[in-house]
Amino acid sequence: MEFGVHLPQIGRTGSGENIRRLAERAEALGYESCWVSDHVTIPERIASRYPYGNGRLPVGPEIAWLDPLGTLCFAAACTERVALGISVLVLGLRPPVQTAKLIATLDVLSGGRLILGIGVGWMEEEFEAVGMPWDHRGARADEQLEVFDALFTQDRPEHHGRFYEFERIGFNPKPIRGRVPIWVGGSSPAAYRRAARYGDNFHSVASTTPPSEVQQQWEAARRFAEEQGRDPDSVALSLRAWLRYGAEDIGDGSFSGSDDQIVESIERWAAIGVSHIAMDIVSPGGIEQQVESIERFAANVRPQLG
Repeated sequence: MEFGVHLPQIGRTGSGENIRRLAERAEALGYESCWVSDHVTIPERIASRYPYGNGRLPVGPEIAWLDPLGTLCFAAACTERVALGISVLVLGLRPPVQTAKLIATLDVLSGGRLILGIGVGWMEEEFEAVGMPWDHRGARADEQLEVFDALFTQDRPEHHGRFYEFERIGFNPKPIRGRVPIWVGGSSPAAYRRAARYGDNFHSVASTTPPSEVQQQWEAARRFAEEQGRDPDSVALSLRAWLRYGAEDIGDGSFSGSDDQIVESIERWAAIGVSHIAMDIVSPGGIEQQVESIERFAANVRPQLG
C-alpha cells in the first residue's frame, strides 16, 4: 500500500511556504505522492449537482484555489522523489494541445514524476465561465486523451477527430517516460470504459462510495479492459479519502477516529485491492495540524499496515 497527501492548495492555507513545508515533510516521512485538485473558478450560482456528499459544493466563490499544474511545478522544485498527482484534472476546461504542453513541461521539470488523474467534470457553470463546451464532454475527454497520446509519442503528431484537429506539428519536449500514467476518476460505466481503454488506474473517492461498491466499479473496469485485449491486472485501483485526526469515526468512508480505527478502515480498502491512497488532511488548525497529522500517521498507522 502506498500513501500520498493533498497539498495545501485551497483556502487560507494555500501558500508557497505551506506547500513547500508539507511537500518536503511528506517526502522526508516516506510518503509516495503529493496531490492537488482542479477548479478554474467557482461561480456564484451553481445549479449543477455536486456528485459527492449532500450534492452541494462545500466551498463558495470566495475560496482561493491555486492552479493545479502551476502548484505541482512549484512542488516539483521543492522535492526530489515523491510522485506528483492531480485528483483530478477536468479535461474539458482547457484546450488539449495547450494542456498537453503544460503536462509535458511539468513531467520534464519534475524528472518524470507526474501522475495525471483525469475526469470529465460536473459543473456546467464552470465550463460556461471559461468558454469551453459542455456538450459531449465525455467523448471530448476521450478524444483529448487520444490527442495527448499522439503528441507524446509521435515525432510529427497530427490528429483528425470529431472535436479536435491539427496537421503535422512539432511537439517537444515529450514526457520523460514517453507518456504519463493516467488515473481515471468517475463512477459511471463510461468512466469504467475510459479507465479500461486509457487508464493505468481506476481512481475512486472513499467519502461517497463504500468498499463493496468501489470493488464492483473496479471489476467493471477490469472486465472492459479484458474485452479490449488488455491484461485486467494492468488497471490498478486507488482511492482518495479524508484523514480526520481529532474526530470520531463518522462512517462516511473517511479515515477518522483513533489510530487503530484508521488502521481498520484502511485494511478494509486494502482487502478489495486498493494499492494507493491519496489523503486530504482535515485540519481546522491549519498547516501546523496538517504537518502533525502526516507525522502521526507515518509513526502510528503505517507501521501497522505491513
